[in-house]
Parts: sequence; C-alpha cells; structure tokens
Amino acid sequence: MSRHFSLRTLLLGSLRRQLMAGMGIVVSLMMAMLVWQWAARQHADLKNQQTEQAIALAESIALSSSVWVASRDVAGLQEIATNSAGYPDVRFVILLDRQGQVLAHSDPAFLGKFMPDLPASASAETTIIQNASSLLDLASPVMLDKEHLGWVRIGIGRTQLDTRIKELLKSGLIYLFSGALMIVFFASVTGRYFTRRLSAISRVAEAVRTGDTSQRVSMRGTDEAASLAREFNNMLDTLQQRESELMQSKDALRIAATAFESNDVMFVCDAQWRILQVNRAFERVTGYTPEYAVGKTPRDLLGSNLQRQDFYDTVDETIKAHGSWQGEVWDKRSNGETFPAWSTITAVKSASGQLTHYVANLSDFSSRKAAENEIKTLVYYDALTMLPNRRMLMDRLTTALHTALSQQRLGALLFVDLDDFKTLNDTLGHHQGDRLLQLVAERLQACVRGADTVARLGGDEFVVMLEGLSDNRPDAARQAEQVAAKVMAALNVPYELGSAVRRSTPSVGITLFGDQDELIDEPLKRADLAMYQAKAAGRNTARMFDPQTQAAVTLRSELEAALRQALEQEQFVLYLQPQISSQNGVARVTGAEALIRWQHPTRGLIGPVEFIGIAEECGMIIPIGQWVLRTACKQLAQWSTVPDLAHLTIAVNVSAKQFHEPDFVHQVLAELERSAVPPRCLKIEITESMLISNVDEVIARMEELQQHGVGFAMDDFGTGYSSLTYLKRLPLDVLKIDQSFVRDVLVDSNDAAIVNMIVALANSLGLNVIAEGVETAEQMRYLAQQGCHAYQGYLFSKPVSAREFEDRLASFIKPVTNSALATN
Repeated sequence: MSRHFSLRTLLLGSLRRQLMAGMGIVVSLMMAMLVWQWAARQHADLKNQQTEQAIALAESIALSSSVWVASRDVAGLQEIATNSAGYPDVRFVILLDRQGQVLAHSDPAFLGKFMPDLPASASAETTIIQNASSLLDLASPVMLDKEHLGWVRIGIGRTQLDTRIKELLKSGLIYLFSGALMIVFFASVTGRYFTRRLSAISRVAEAVRTGDTSQRVSMRGTDEAASLAREFNNMLDTLQQRESELMQSKDALRIAATAFESNDVMFVCDAQWRILQVNRAFERVTGYTPEYAVGKTPRDLLGSNLQRQDFYDTVDETIKAHGSWQGEVWDKRSNGETFPAWSTITAVKSASGQLTHYVANLSDFSSRKAAENEIKTLVYYDALTMLPNRRMLMDRLTTALHTALSQQRLGALLFVDLDDFKTLNDTLGHHQGDRLLQLVAERLQACVRGADTVARLGGDEFVVMLEGLSDNRPDAARQAEQVAAKVMAALNVPYELGSAVRRSTPSVGITLFGDQDELIDEPLKRADLAMYQAKAAGRNTARMFDPQTQAAVTLRSELEAALRQALEQEQFVLYLQPQISSQNGVARVTGAEALIRWQHPTRGLIGPVEFIGIAEECGMIIPIGQWVLRTACKQLAQWSTVPDLAHLTIAVNVSAKQFHEPDFVHQVLAELERSAVPPRCLKIEITESMLISNVDEVIARMEELQQHGVGFAMDDFGTGYSSLTYLKRLPLDVLKIDQSFVRDVLVDSNDAAIVNMIVALANSLGLNVIAEGVETAEQMRYLAQQGCHAYQGYLFSKPVSAREFEDRLASFIKPVTNSALATN
C-alpha cells in the first residue's frame, strides 16, 4: 500500500513529474516500436541475405561438382564437400546422387547413406528444405546439360545472424535509452519552464489559503500562463475586496450590536412610532420590560407631560428636514419619577428613500445634572458661606455694568473687610473663625434686597453689589451709604461663638458704577481703595471712594514699575558727601557717605526721598541696597590704587530688610573680596529701627563683619528707639548726630542738650561721633566746643558724583581752615 501511495504521489504529486513521466513513457514506447520494427526489418533482411548467400553457395557447389557427380568421382566430391564446409556457419555439405545416396559429406560418417527428405522432383531452382531459427537447410539440383544428376545439400547455421541481430538489438536499445534520456531531459526543462510559472501561481494560492491575501503573482508575458496569472490576481483582488467588505460589514454589525447594548437607552420604532425593539438598558433606566414596551409609542410610554405639543411638532419637523433630532427631554419612569435625558432620534430610510424606522437613543443624565449643579456650586459659590465667590461676582458685575449703562441706573459696590479678624481667628481657633464668617454672611444677606448680591472674595473680605439705584449720582451715593450704615450696624452686634461672645467690626469701602463704560475690575479696585481709606480713618467706619486716593495709588504703582525698570537699565547713580575730621589742628577728609540718586530719563535726577519709601514697601530696597554696596566697593577699589585717596572710607546705608537677609554677611564679604577692597574702608550705617526685633541676631552679624574689619555707624541716633542697654552691646564705631538736632542747635536749648548728651555718651562709650547736616560755620564751632570734631553737611559740600568728589577733595576742608578751627 505504501509503495502504491509513494508511486502515486511521485507520479501525481507534480505536474512537472507527470509531464516528464508521460513524455518519457510515450516517447519510449514509440522508440521501442521503431526499434522493434527496425530490428525485425534488419533481421528479415539479414535472413534473406543469408538465404541468398546459401543458395548461391549451393548452386556454385552444384555447378562445380556436376562433372564429378557424372563421373562419380567420390574423392573429388569429398574434397569439394570438405572445402565448402569451411565457410562460416556451414554446418554440413552433402553431395547426393539423384536417388539420394550420399556421395560426399562434410562428415564422412554419412557416406553411402540415403536421405529420403529430398525434393520430390528436380527443378532448376534451389529448394529450401528447412528454414528454422537455428538452421537453414536447402537442396540445389546438380545439372549437366540440363540433365539432373543429383543434389547438393547444405546446412547453414544462424550463429552469425543471431550475433548480428543481437548487435542490432543492442544498438537499438542504446538508441532507445539515449533517446528516452533526452526526452526526459527535454521534458524536465520544458516542464520546469511551464511548471515554474504554475508553481508561482500555486505558491500564491497556498499563501492565500493560509490567510495571506496580500500576495500576488508576478508574471510577465502574453501566453496562457501569464493570462492565467493576471486572471488569478484579479480574482484575488476581488476576493480581498469582498473579504474587506465582509469584515467591514461584520464589524459594523458587531459595533451596531455593541452600541445597541450600551449603557444608554436605545429603541427602534416603525414608521408609525410603535416600538419594535429595546435594549437591556431600556428596562434598567425606565423600569419597563421589553414585552410591555413593544407595540407602544414612546410618547404614551415615557411622556412626562412636561413638554407641550409644539415641542413634539418641532421634533417631527426637524427629523423630516434633517433626518435627525437631538436635544434635552424630560421622560418618566415606570414608577412615575421624571428624569432628564439627552435624546437623539434618527430616521432610517429604504433605498428608495421611504421612511421605514426611527432609532432613538436616550442618555439619562440626572446624575450628571446633579454633578453639574455640584460643580457649579464649587465653581461659583464659596464652600464655607455658600455665598457667590469672586467668579460669580465678576459675572454678575459684568451683567450689572451693561444693565446700568443701558437702563441709566447706577449701581454700587460695598467692599467689607472685618477688622482684626486674624487676631480673633488665632485666639479662638479656625473653627470659630469660620463660624464668624458664616454669621457675617447671614447678616449681610439680611441687609440687602433679593436682587442684590452678597459675595465672599476670600478670607474676611466680602462684597455687596447693589443694583437699580438712582440715576442721580448724589442720590445713588446716599442710597449706598444707607445700606453701608445698615451693614455697619448689623456687623457691630456681638457674635455668639460657642461659649464666647465676641465683637467684630467692619471697614467698608463704597464706590458707584454704571455712569461710564469701564473695565470690570475697575469698580472693585475703587471699592478696595475706599475700604483701605476706611481702615486708615480708624476702622469700623465706611468711606466713599476718593478719586485723589486712586491717583496717588496709580502714581505709586507707576513709580514701583519704573523702579524695577531703573534697576534693570542701570539708571541709578551713586553720589558721595564728604565727611570732615578736625583733630589737633589738622583738618582732613576721612571719607564719604554713599547717597543714591535716580537719573530718570524724563524727570532728571531724583533724590531718594521720593522713592526709598516705596522701595521699602514693595521689596525693591533689597536689590537697590545690593547695588549701592556693590557700587561703593567698586569705588573703593578705584581709590585704593591712588595714594591720596587710598585712606578714604565710604559709609553705606543698609535697610533693616537688607540687613536681616539670611546671607547678608556673605553678600558683604563677597563684594569686598570681589573688589579686593580692604574691609576697614567700608562702613555700614544702621538705624535704630533694626533693634526693635531680634537684637541678638543684629549683634551677631555686626560682630562677624567687624571681625573682618568692617566698621559700623549708628545713623540718625536719637530719633528712634534708643536703648542704652542695647547701645553698649552693639559693636559700633561711630554715632551720628541727626541733622534735625544740628539744624537748631544754636537756637533750641533742647536740641543743644541732646547734642551735648550724644557727644558725652559717645565719649563715655569710646565711640567716635559725627554730626550730620552742618550748614554753617557757627554750628561747626559749637559742635567742636562740645567735643564733636567730625562733620558732614552742605557747609562742606552737597552730595556730588565720584569724579567731582575727587576733583574737589582739597576744597572740602576750606570751611574748617577759614574758621580757624584747625589751629585750636
């Protein structure tokens, strides 16, 4: 069975092998027949040729032996027989008389014997007695003058004939085998050429069978195989397209089935709005079973009676015009509960355009509605007081501004801030602080109309927005002030906070809006400024917005921005005012105080009085102070290379904010190291305000810098917080008498007493003393009489640039020389 299967597989498994086998068998059979016919023909020809040769031999012997037969010369005949028997394949040669007696024989044993199988009658032609495959036996008459004397009988073997036949057959078989091999080779080559193209088609077919439909047959030509390949490729393209369409259809059906069984309610109606099919979500959301719903109309089943007939008419018209409708509806569940849903209805039409079905989708968003309301509350309302927050206030204020302009009715904003709320919050705790804010919100709402807005901006800040006031500005202002008074009275009532009763007072800022087109935040800014005016007036009061205050605030804001720009664009310059010392009859310039000036691009040179205070409040004083320190160190570095200037010092004023910077000491030492300036040349002037808090830290920083050689001076001594306890602990080098005492020292005994006391105190503590604001020689002489021999003021020079300071250095001591103090 296995052989049969293998042979069958071998022969039928390949078209190429079938072609080879078929052509081989057919050609082999044809060649075999040709060889057989050729061999048979050759055999017959050879056999005839042998017969003719045998006849010729027999007739030749008969002719040559006729005389000897007539004479019965047995010896001669025997010689002829013996000689003739020597021819190839001659088996025997017999000479007989007419009666058949052997006269001569190639085998002498037969002499004298008779042979009865001779021809019955003599004829002129040779007679074949036996023509077998192995022997040719023939008899030829011996004639002499037409007289029959006897017979010559010879026997010829077939050995040579058989040998030649075998050689012919061998040659034929070789020819047959060679031809078969050539045919098989030709069939193989031809089959390979044709089957290779068919194999290409077969390989693609196999790939398609395994699922790879992207394969195609690549074949060129115009023959049948190429045409078959093209048709095969076209068939694959068609199959792939149909398969893709089938997959899309399956996907569409699967998606449709999945979508139909989604979480949203879906149902299908016929053209008369009768429900045909519902999904599982339908029963879950509406409570109606599919059996109950099928056959009924959606309006009869789900209608809540909250939509009027014109609503349904609009839905029908929209579907007819556009093929679909979507919008919010209120439907009813089986238990009678109504719920909001987003509905989408789509009309389905046949190929001819006739309406066949409606597909409806309902999304129950009652939970989303609740979430939206909650989000709206979180976004637009304060979580603690449930009052509108800043965002809602701004929205309502936007609307109120447009309404006021269109209706020509003014509105007002009341900015309410609780006084000292932080103290109460820190004392009673945040829980009681939150309770206070809730009570304030309730009282504010009780003070206004329902159309007005009470909002909480954050912290302890509330805003009351009044709308629809008088179109006359004074009347509207009086109406707003009346509400403010009502608010003040309500909020001044004590609050019960747990077991404690506390008072909390408000400061209220009032502004009107609606008489001009303005940005939304402008009224709020004005009300805020007015609230700060109320706080500045002593708190627990209300103030109407003052335009002059806004102008000052605007100017301050512009100045602050300009300060930042000035620092970036290096508009500041450092001026120096000389400090003069007169000791033992010698007057000399010991140093200078660094005083900043602002070289404004449009206003010119601006003194520090106009901008230092603002810089302190907005925090710009720290980078400005760092700039002064850095510039002073650079100036000292330049002087250190000039012998006449190397002894000079520069005193730098440092603000409390800058001094309390965590890395202040590092900043000073870094600038000195960067500039390669001896620390003794730098003096730092501090004020008594630094001693109000954290004195120990101030002393520690001063001592650390003093250890490196930096000196310290107490500026404006006597004008602020003066404590002898702290003064004796401070590592000071100099006390500076403030110019307010020096100015009237000659006419005011109090100023004179203070000056004398400061000089005496400095001497007792081992400190140097320098007087500021010396403008006359009389003031200088008086100070010298009291023991003060260092001066600074306009008597010697106003603050000048560094170049002018260097040029006028020698002239600074002229007032001392002229007053003859140098000789005392």
